[in-house]
Amino acid sequence: MNDHQLGTALRRQVLADLERGLSCDGRRLQALVGDYCGDSQGALLPALKYLVMTPACANALSQQPPLPADGRLLLRLQQELSSVFTPAICTRMEAVLRGLLALPESAPAADAGAPAAAPEPAPPVSEPPPAPAPAVPGSGQGLVAALGFLAGVLAVGLAGVVGWLLFNRQALPLLPQPTTEQAVGTAPSTEGATPGPIPPAPDLQQAALDNAIATVQQLYSDLSNGNGEAARQRIGAGAADQFDLAFFSQFQRVGVSDLREIGRSGALVSLEGVVTFVYPDGSSQSESRSFVVDTATQPPLITASGFNQVLKARQ
Repeated sequence: MNDHQLGTALRRQVLADLERGLSCDGRRLQALVGDYCGDSQGALLPALKYLVMTPACANALSQQPPLPADGRLLLRLQQELSSVFTPAICTRMEAVLRGLLALPESAPAADAGAPAAAPEPAPPVSEPPPAPAPAVPGSGQGLVAALGFLAGVLAVGLAGVVGWLLFNRQALPLLPQPTTEQAVGTAPSTEGATPGPIPPAPDLQQAALDNAIATVQQLYSDLSNGNGEAARQRIGAGAADQFDLAFFSQFQRVGVSDLREIGRSGALVSLEGVVTFVYPDGSSQSESRSFVVDTATQPPLITASGFNQVLKARQ
């Protein structure tokens, strides 16, 4: 099925669950979208799992009726995604969201069915003036025609000379006008300038990525060591339910590895990595998980996180 049909199938399942009195909390919806996404929608899975955990999705489910066909709601859900995921993913997700909200697969064109504009008539072609009648010898008309011809020749020649002079004048190189400061021999003021070189943009992007990776690694180190207070300082309100300290206390050790960037929007950096849970009996399980880190705060905060898939079952 295509992306719009995926959204329609998710809508039917969610509405059926609500009619049966089942709760549509974020974790249950994350498992649901994982079941419905086929091979062709694998790239959309992180975006869908992120979306179902957002306040905008919870608001859409709480309305009466749930998931109304509202263009404003569509725009709000798109804004949630555009702050985290790439434009290519957001474009495909628009079709999924339209199916989820029972909206048409594509927006109707604003000018559909409008009559074509009639072409403007071409301007009339002016006809050349009639040629002067030949002069009759001995008449005054011949003298007037001859004088008019000479005047036209002189006018054309004069226009050519003036045009040549203007052309040669414009061809001369124009020097830039000196500024007031240069004219008086003073250097421009540097008052208020920030001392030191400004680091290039690639260095700032790499620094944000390094901070995001270090934040996720430190969080799992604190969770593994049972340092709950330090762990809470790195978790935003939107991701608090994903890191229950009681849940992590059942493991002997928890770690994260292979963290890589999968998206960026301003100071928000999206990562994907492998989380390994080691049980007290020595068995372990590895899972793929995504994270969204706000690097503009101090310390950086994990504002969202979602389970992707089990890479290695417990053994």
